Amino acid sequence: MELGERLALGIEAATFERVADIGFRNAELNAPHIKRSVLELAKTPLGSGESAVVVGAGPSLHRRRSLQRLRASSFTGTIVAADGALGACLKAGVVPHLVVSVDPHGERIVRWFGDPTLTAPREDDYFRRQEMDPAHHDDEHGANREVEANRTLVELVNTHGPKLKLAAATSAAVQVVKRCEEVGMDIYWFNPMFDDYDMPGSLSRKAWEMNGLPCLNGGGNVGTAAWALTHAVLGKRHIGLIGIDLGYAPGTPPEKTQYFKELRDLRPDDYLDAFMHEKNPDTGEIWFSDPSYHWFRKVFVEMIRDADCETVNCTEGGLLFGDGITTATLDSFLETVAGGADHHG
Repeated sequence: MELGERLALGIEAATFERVADIGFRNAELNAPHIKRSVLELAKTPLGSGESAVVVGAGPSLHRRRSLQRLRASSFTGTIVAADGALGACLKAGVVPHLVVSVDPHGERIVRWFGDPTLTAPREDDYFRRQEMDPAHHDDEHGANREVEANRTLVELVNTHGPKLKLAAATSAAVQVVKRCEEVGMDIYWFNPMFDDYDMPGSLSRKAWEMNGLPCLNGGGNVGTAAWALTHAVLGKRHIGLIGIDLGYAPGTPPEKTQYFKELRDLRPDDYLDAFMHEKNPDTGEIWFSDPSYHWFRKVFVEMIRDADCETVNCTEGGLLFGDGITTATLDSFLETVAGGADHHG
């Protein structure tokens, strides 16, 4: 077993240790803001028919111009976006019916909604090195673009906020909740599956006892949670995925990967050996993952296999493939489910 695979076995416990306490504390702080359950979304008109597109924030979203192609199509179904993909959606003229946010990080996640308090680059270089949205990277001359990119996002979210609905885990950062309330988003709530509900002292059970909201297994990341909501709550039967790479594109420097610092701190002498490389069978490209993405992929594949809906990976890249996973081009999926008038603007 490779080093990366061995480390991936411990990701579930490490993720719980990293986010459980702050996530549950956020649930307590968010309690006064809870007015709607995500179950109410089942009766809310969000696009037509039984088809949906779930938008993740992986690099293929930009490499394949997926949003521009979606915008140009006649797709009339539901569009559900992970929070990290919101800015890219709005810039492309695609206004999602639902945005999903689960991560409890206090400073980082609000940036996906535009942070009005950001007036200078932060010491945390996460946005300058993350692989999801290149708009936040330094420009070709090395000049910092964080403030400019954030300002654009603030304006976009301010403009579209009243038309957006947010499905928020109770663990979501309080800064995100505040921002979304200020711009007029309707927020629908659920509890993340912190741990095994039947365990003694379970945080999942404590959260349910505190607020009565349903618990959702989101697979440990917002992209998988967006898919789970689309299937289990919205009841969509045909789901296309774009921007769900669960890995890094060919040529990505290790230091520009999302969990690089954590991996280097954990294995300072051999962290490069923890990256795992695989060929995408559809594109022929060699993508790579770290232990976190490897675990997310394993969980997502199992969830897709067990679900009673059709899921088609239209990402056209990345590492979400294997037994039980259907892949197709985005154009092919859209042609299959096409019909009706364009609704994206």
